[in-house]
Amino acid sequence: MYQFGAHEKHATTITISSGNGMSLSGLTWSVFLVVFVMLVLPPAAVTLTPTSASRSFMEACQVKHNVTLEELDEFPTDPNPDEIDMKFKCYADCLLNGMGFMDKNGKLDAEAMHEWGILDDESYDNMLECKAANDLEDDPCEYSFGMMLCARMLSSGEEDYSGELDVEGDEK
Repeated sequence: MYQFGAHEKHATTITISSGNGMSLSGLTWSVFLVVFVMLVLPPAAVTLTPTSASRSFMEACQVKHNVTLEELDEFPTDPNPDEIDMKFKCYADCLLNGMGFMDKNGKLDAEAMHEWGILDDESYDNMLECKAANDLEDDPCEYSFGMMLCARMLSSGEEDYSGELDVEGDEK
């Protein structure tokens, strides 16, 4: 069971019981989540086996946004953000919120993650670049998807962190 908005007055609870946990077919989409987590967490803190709590919120996000394991399995490895259905972008937002990485304004809380030791100095600097490229986005789903794509690009060594800003922050 995972409870969305537990701190809010009108929380939504979704209970999922598949008996098997996360199936192998959902692995493709989970690559974005794993890349993001591996980028922001120190290597010693990352385990590649999802806990039942992480499976629970991941499955709850699937239900909440009507995303099937088959759709996750068919998700492109190098997506064009303009061609991605909004439900996948909102699924990304749900995942980042479920991990507790967002602040009360719905933006990645890199400062707190750095203070708590979740982000080392280099990862913190990288996430600040991602935030600079994405924090002006008002739509929470677009924002979260942009942050996950940025984290993916950082981990793959690409230098362009968004389609709108170059490394210096100047418009293209």
